[in-house]
Amino acid sequence: MYDINLKNVKKEKNIYRIFLYIGIIILLIMDSIVVASRIKLKSLDSYVVTRNIEIVSHIDDDGDEMYTPVYHYNVNGESYKCKPASSSSNMPTIKKGKVYYDSKNPSRCMTDYSIKANKILIILNIIPLAFITVGLFFIHKVSKKIKRIKKLNETGKLVKGLPYHMENTNISVNGAQILKIALEYQLPSGETKTLYGEPRFDKKHTDSDNLVDLLIDENDPDNYFIDFEINRKNGNLPDDYYRG
Repeated sequence: MYDINLKNVKKEKNIYRIFLYIGIIILLIMDSIVVASRIKLKSLDSYVVTRNIEIVSHIDDDGDEMYTPVYHYNVNGESYKCKPASSSSNMPTIKKGKVYYDSKNPSRCMTDYSIKANKILIILNIIPLAFITVGLFFIHKVSKKIKRIKKLNETGKLVKGLPYHMENTNISVNGAQILKIALEYQLPSGETKTLYGEPRFDKKHTDSDNLVDLLIDENDPDNYFIDFEINRKNGNLPDDYYRG
């Protein structure tokens, strides 16, 4: 049995959990807006064609100019205006539209601009769903990886002190590039195989003069685990050390 540190692999799993949670939160926010809008729309029992639509603008927190159509309409000789909650960075080209309102309280209203915006919001559900799908896929993948690594406790051969180098994974977290260990290992058949470690989400990168350890199933050389320190629980053997 070996002392295997799975902290780095579990950190990878936690990163994909963040993807999952972000997707769920965005999906809940978007769908709660749509549901609230539909509930409100069902409570509005009348509609009228607008008298005119005024485009107003404002500068948002990012310094961008945003445009909002304000619908002006008449009910029983009284003038009202209805402003949607959503704005757009593109100038709307609306000439006329409908306002849905409560006949008992005509100032309580919703524009057809808002209804169209909610339909777009439903389509945009694909974005948080993609986050959720990616999160679930990689969480499952990392869970299988952890199970496989634990199985190496029974089938793996320990090889300590292998020379290695670090390679880029093309993954970055908070602007920092994530690297992985790469090494050349000669199998009993004489074949030399390039082996890659897990992405170092723990950001542990030792100096190139140091060595790494390998746990490998030589009957299934695609099943292996590389880390900076792997040891037998009952003490390492002389044959465990790589002789080059």
